[in-house]
Amino acid sequence: MNFNMDVGDAWEHADMPEYPEKMTALAYRFGINYLLYSMTH
Repeated sequence: MNFNMDVGDAWEHADMPEYPEKMTALAYRFGINYLLYSMTH
């Protein structure tokens, strides 16, 4: 599901100033949602 997606790229480039902050924040929210879902199901 996450193969070749921008979620991993956003985590990888989160500390780069030229990468959009909006996409980084969204990727972290997805990651937290994945983690919570996996812990509750």
